[in-house]
Amino acid sequence: MEEDRKIRKLLHILKHTEEHLEELIKYIEECNYNSEPYKTIYNKLKEENDKLREKLKG
Repeated sequence: MEEDRKIRKLLHILKHTEEHLEELIKYIEECNYNSEPYKTIYNKLKEENDKLREKLKG
């Protein structure tokens, strides 16, 4: 049971991490700053999160 709880929490954090980074990129762009480095980070984060999600589902 404890393991299930940890996995659910991890999935929740992965989702929110992506959402917060998306929001950060949006605000950086709205302030007319270069968001490209953050987009690179976001893309890598999303890729790694997707891999981890697949492992956790498996």
